[in-house]
Amino acid sequence: MARSLAHPYIISLSSIPPRFADLGDTLESLLAQTVPAERVILYLSRSYRRFPEWDGALPEVPHGVEIRLVDEDFGPATKVLPAVREFTGQDLEILFCDDDQVYRPHLAEHLLRERGRRPNDVICVSGMETYPALEGARRNLRLPRRRFLWRTTNPRWQARRLWWRIKARFGGAAYVQPPARVTLRTGYADGFEGYMGVMLRPEFLPSEVFDISEVAWSVDDVWLSGHVTRQGHGIWVTGGIIDRMLTPIRKPSHLDETALNQTAIGGLGRDAANLETVRYFQRTYGIWD
Repeated sequence: MARSLAHPYIISLSSIPPRFADLGDTLESLLAQTVPAERVILYLSRSYRRFPEWDGALPEVPHGVEIRLVDEDFGPATKVLPAVREFTGQDLEILFCDDDQVYRPHLAEHLLRERGRRPNDVICVSGMETYPALEGARRNLRLPRRRFLWRTTNPRWQARRLWWRIKARFGGAAYVQPPARVTLRTGYADGFEGYMGVMLRPEFLPSEVFDISEVAWSVDDVWLSGHVTRQGHGIWVTGGIIDRMLTPIRKPSHLDETALNQTAIGGLGRDAANLETVRYFQRTYGIWD
């Protein structure tokens, strides 16, 4: 039976101390969803591995946003793992996202509608491309596959990006990439990218998800995707060319020095850590093979 759009859901996200002062527009966009969340919760760690000098001062947040302090620093996975723990056994959805985007007001409405059609899948707006098979193996792909909309073939977006770069250079503001559609045809992907928004249920993630390996600590998308996949849940990418735009507005912090996608952790950059984590799931659980 399809779930009603009124089915309860909560919004979960996290942040890091250098971004605390810039959370307002992200949080306001989550509070302004056309289908309001039961709760909007900002999970913060009591101490941060990357920011040991943090003095414990909490950010100011809009009315309606709850701050939860957690003992663990799960890295970027803090945006969802404490919520999974808190709401385990409850009949609701978790919509988790990042702190460096401003979200469309109809994001939750769209994801809830898609959830009604696909009760066993994780629903996301952006999916990761097909992970490489182990050497000598061939991938058995879940069909239909999501089809990317390549931005290099979008002249209007390219012109807008050039204009925004010119304005940033001569206006003194930080460059922010203009939003663009990323999906031509909806379908399955191997993994999700959390920054555009992901919806799942607490029971989709097993207890082992909390034991994050050192290699996977900085690459939560692959780590979380692996655990839902081994539990038998597909990762469905929504928001095709005929849908309303779901791509959020990217904030400058998405690519600044605070961003994990610009940082090497334990000597591994983002691509190397992603691949090592993919290989762990292939060898340990036989998925993505």
